[in-house]
Amino acid sequence: MMLLDKDILALEKEVIAHRRWLHSHPEIGFDVYKTKDYILDQLNKFGFDEIEILAETGIKAVMRGKVGARTLAFRADMDALAIEEKTGLEFASQKKGFMHACGHDGHMAILLGFAQWLSQNKDNIDDNIVLVFQPDEEREGGALPMIKEGLLDNPKVDAIFGLHILPDIPQGKIGIKAGPLMAQTCEVDIELMGKSAHCATPHKGVDTIVAAAHFINALQSIITRTIDSSQEAVFSIGKIYGGNTRNILAERVTLECTVRTFSDELYQNIKGKVVDLLQGMEKSHGIKSSYNEGVYYPPVINHEEWTQKVINILPKEQYIKAKPLMIAEDFSYYQREVPGVFMFLGSYNEAKGYVHPLHNNRFNFDEEILLYGVQLYKNIISQI
Repeated sequence: MMLLDKDILALEKEVIAHRRWLHSHPEIGFDVYKTKDYILDQLNKFGFDEIEILAETGIKAVMRGKVGARTLAFRADMDALAIEEKTGLEFASQKKGFMHACGHDGHMAILLGFAQWLSQNKDNIDDNIVLVFQPDEEREGGALPMIKEGLLDNPKVDAIFGLHILPDIPQGKIGIKAGPLMAQTCEVDIELMGKSAHCATPHKGVDTIVAAAHFINALQSIITRTIDSSQEAVFSIGKIYGGNTRNILAERVTLECTVRTFSDELYQNIKGKVVDLLQGMEKSHGIKSSYNEGVYYPPVINHEEWTQKVINILPKEQYIKAKPLMIAEDFSYYQREVPGVFMFLGSYNEAKGYVHPLHNNRFNFDEEILLYGVQLYKNIISQI
């Protein structure tokens, strides 16, 4: 396991205090104003004097290095989830219906601990360091708005790093791999438009529910029979609705879907086949159709060279080669602009009862893992 330096161990009390305050004050989306103010307070205490607010509630904090030949960025997400907490913790959510159930409280605490360490060692740090506190990872995505407002410029970022607490791997382990790590995701709404008629005279209308049933069945063969089985892909329909009353044919049916793959190319291939299917159904069923894309995150693809550098500094007993996950992360937008490395910090500990998955109302983790995150960031800037 990664050894914790004395100066990192000395941060334990503060890092845990950050986590507990943030956990008890969850906010969602871009509406993370109290979270923003708390982080700004801490950064000001640490002596950061180059701070920008981006995307209304995002924070960019810069510490200039002695040399400044390269600039490394580190990102934490800020938002919680609309979940009623059931952990029973003393520092449980004080906001009914909201909870940090995805570890973002831990991510922020790690980055604040790293910020404190930076402030204590700023005279010995060569690199420029950019700390990124990003809102709205869970919904429409805060990464892209922050990038558009200049996050990666002045100083120009050379590489960016991020991590996610993950109960799928053992506590304290670091899961990482080069290449595809997390899936692309696109929210897709498919609409089928027909013609209403009395149920007793269906020949006078165009029944979109029958068309939708045909579409759902045919859709399955696109993934299982036309896509290479070695290329992972999921096209899921999570919600379907149409019609107003039992004795009238539905004029319109809407299917709310999610598509996940590990490449944009594969997504475009699937999209093309689905659109072809819809166009064929327009002729065979007499309907009209539309394919409407909503929230989109590219796949998380770790930079080969920088990822290997991180792997090289990890103790062998702590390193786990991560398996690609079908969950998505808008950290991917940073990776489209600069080399990026995303990592998993394991939290699974059956003996202590830390077994619940992300987005579960009982999700929690052993706060001991937070210092491993701080140490990892310290090692990245000092050993790479």
